[in-house]
Amino acid sequence: MYRRLCREALVCVLLMSISIGMAYSVTAVAAGSGQKVRGPGVVQVYPSHGMDNVPVDTSIHVVFSEPMDETSTISAISISPTPELSHSTSWQFLHNNSVLVITPARPLKYSTTYRVTVKRDAMNSGNTGLGQDYEWSFTTVESPASPVELPRNGGFAEGDITGWKWSHTEERGSRAAQWSIVSDKDREHVLSVSRPPTFEMGSCSLEQAINAEVPLTGLVFLSFDVMIGDYTLKQYDPKDTYPLKVTVTYLDKDGKEQSFVRAYYYYMPVDGGIAGFSEFVEAGKWAQKSYNLSAEIPRPSHIKSIKLEFCGWAWLCMVDNIRFVW
Repeated sequence: MYRRLCREALVCVLLMSISIGMAYSVTAVAAGSGQKVRGPGVVQVYPSHGMDNVPVDTSIHVVFSEPMDETSTISAISISPTPELSHSTSWQFLHNNSVLVITPARPLKYSTTYRVTVKRDAMNSGNTGLGQDYEWSFTTVESPASPVELPRNGGFAEGDITGWKWSHTEERGSRAAQWSIVSDKDREHVLSVSRPPTFEMGSCSLEQAINAEVPLTGLVFLSFDVMIGDYTLKQYDPKDTYPLKVTVTYLDKDGKEQSFVRAYYYYMPVDGGIAGFSEFVEAGKWAQKSYNLSAEIPRPSHIKSIKLEFCGWAWLCMVDNIRFVW
């Protein structure tokens, strides 16, 4: 949302500069007449010349002193290195063709200097070209560093749930869920969350704030290991309740909040069916899970939090090696 508002404010500023730029002109010689005529010029650009730390999802703005011919102007612009451009969507003329907005089909490369040239072949609506080429360059921001350990204590090697927020809900007098750090086979530290068999519904969760920027290009993965013990009752609540549900809350490039959700079961629910985000796992065996978050639509640009939810009449779940990697 913040980035979108910044872009809208930027367009307003650029449009305001047109009224100032109308006084700007380039002197050219009309062919065969020897007479000097006034021609179009570039008034302002964004990103500006020499600008650093430019977001890779930026659009390139060019403000001209007067309305331009679309075909010749597009043909006269070159960008090096060349981004991925779509002729139908990457070129947008605004304000009576006085402003050109170039939006690459994919984000620009990180830590890269781009040189933009508007050649003199760009013509206005009266077929008068620029007096001379206009060139400028800018440099994009560095790629977010790959996390050393996200989330904190994702392998529970600290022997507790440091870094995680624990909460549980059950009816008064009913058995409560509990957590512990145990060893399992060759695993020294494993999170175990359980609730003894009972006839009342209950739930608990572990949640951690991440608040990390992720690259807009390349791959972003969430991975973890999970095991569901076999004393989980066969009954599930029909309202998307599972022994384990994992939710990643993130922001897309426009600042809108999105969620990535996966849930796990090994007994079919009594009724209510299986939600589209649920997966079968074999009881009593570790399963390694890995998800390419960069393939989500929309793609994450900022990861806010991760939440592990456990729910039902009874369950035994073990989780280990929770990691975000890019």
